[in-house]
Amino acid sequence: MNRKQVRAVALAVVLVVSMPALVGVAAAEERFGGTVVVEEGETVSDDLQAVGGTVVVRGTVDGNLEAFAGSVVLAEGGTVTGTVQGAAGSVTIAGSVGEDVEIAGGSIDVAETATIAGDVDTGAGSFTLDGRVDGTVRVGAGSILLGSTASVGGDFLYDGDLSQSGGATVDGELRQDDSIASGGGFQSSGMQVASWLFTAYGVAVTLVFGVIVLALLPGVAAATVSDTREQPARTAGIGFLALFAGPALFAALLLTIVGIPLAFLWLLVYGLLVLVGFVLGEYAVGAWLLSLADYENRWVALLVGVLAVFALGEVPILGGLVEFVVLLLGLGALAAVLWRRIRGRRRTETAADAAASTGDQAGAADDGEPTA
Repeated sequence: MNRKQVRAVALAVVLVVSMPALVGVAAAEERFGGTVVVEEGETVSDDLQAVGGTVVVRGTVDGNLEAFAGSVVLAEGGTVTGTVQGAAGSVTIAGSVGEDVEIAGGSIDVAETATIAGDVDTGAGSFTLDGRVDGTVRVGAGSILLGSTASVGGDFLYDGDLSQSGGATVDGELRQDDSIASGGGFQSSGMQVASWLFTAYGVAVTLVFGVIVLALLPGVAAATVSDTREQPARTAGIGFLALFAGPALFAALLLTIVGIPLAFLWLLVYGLLVLVGFVLGEYAVGAWLLSLADYENRWVALLVGVLAVFALGEVPILGGLVEFVVLLLGLGALAAVLWRRIRGRRRTETAADAAASTGDQAGAADDGEPTA
């Protein structure tokens, strides 16, 4: 097999390996990224597993939510019909939960608008309850606050420093339970380990995918670095257009019966292009950081870029913005390179056709000349 055939086969392998992840994203069962959002009006019709810097649910998860993130937010109006599980640096529950909450975090805030139909089992640095819990609360935390609007239908068992405001109601027993400390601490540390494992797995997968991209598309990677340095605004603008052109083409293909199979094929290809674009953006960030130290190595640049973007992705709000810009830069550079190559090929074909036409005319003229 020649070099082009090897690249084609390798790219096909990458596509096949990526399909389960892309299908999972399309089915809204597994979501990974700097910011994972279930938008208002959106319904996830199955369990949702989310790993990211920030996980926000404004819509409905018709099943369980398992989240590992820097921050987890179930916004007011958001709904999880099943159980909420996971670990996060900060957790805010302001919507409704149909079953239990089993989560560990640095700080956990159950807001006044929150309703939890089941039990709450948690370990945290600080825990605040202002909403309604129909079941039993078991919490181990450094500081625990029962707000004036808190309502607990079952027992409230705790280990930590408790402050109770006037107006808070507990229908069952309010009691300190020293056994929660060991159980809660174990659960918290276990969930934090799981969170780190998820993060490490995400970094490792991104690095492996990035190595494949750099090995298969070295010219594209070099052009990405050049475009993002010399014309960052233009490149990001192209990325913005490309980001929304993909779904637009998908919708257009769905308008015809013949185009429906092509639409779903395009969805897979588009998802792969977005992944490639994001990795190229991370690579460009790493190359830029290395340039500040006057050092150049594409593999080190990939490692530095991936780690830097992952680290910034853990910062609430800022992390999501940074990752969005990185995606726009990488996707824009990828789209620009593809367009330049398509345009260059067309020019080559046009020049070849013109040369062939000139040759035919010259041949015809030669045929018409009288022989001596």
